[in-house]
Amino acid sequence: MSDFREMARDPEHRREFEKLLYLAAQRGDADLVAERLSWGIDPNCRSAKKQRTPLMANVCGSCPSAATVRALLKGVADPTLTDAAGLTALDYARRKLARIQSRPRRPPRKSPSLDENDQLRLSKEEQQELDEMRKELGEGDDAKDYLRMWWKERLRAARRVFNDPDQIEQIVAILEGATGQS
Repeated sequence: MSDFREMARDPEHRREFEKLLYLAAQRGDADLVAERLSWGIDPNCRSAKKQRTPLMANVCGSCPSAATVRALLKGVADPTLTDAAGLTALDYARRKLARIQSRPRRPPRKSPSLDENDQLRLSKEEQQELDEMRKELGEGDDAKDYLRMWWKERLRAARRVFNDPDQIEQIVAILEGATGQS
């Protein structure tokens, strides 16, 4: 793990690691965000073109997550930073909330990959792909760990809710508290 931390701070590799943090934040993956912050990646790094921070990426992404915002703030992300357009993460969160609230509220759609108990149900093609992967990997502990991680990530993806109004409301409240605005 120290290799990751050293590489994350190395100017030659730092930008690639910042992209990893940015993408995890954009996906709304609080666990990955916390892990990547533990590598020493700057929580206030910015995208090249629009100058958005991971906090803004989360809010602007399709899966905003209050847990991700909390992880970034815990990692000392600055919620008052502005992007190239002069907007903060709170500005984006308020705009998104206003857009979503202006439409009739619908219950979140459940992924067809989940059964009635919210357990993963693979299509025939995915099951075939998983079976082939098992054959390729063999029986070792590394293979079992890899398949366990694959299953966990696939389940997480199936349970993801896009632009959940409840998450956005929580994010607005968290950012208002962090910036002293209301």
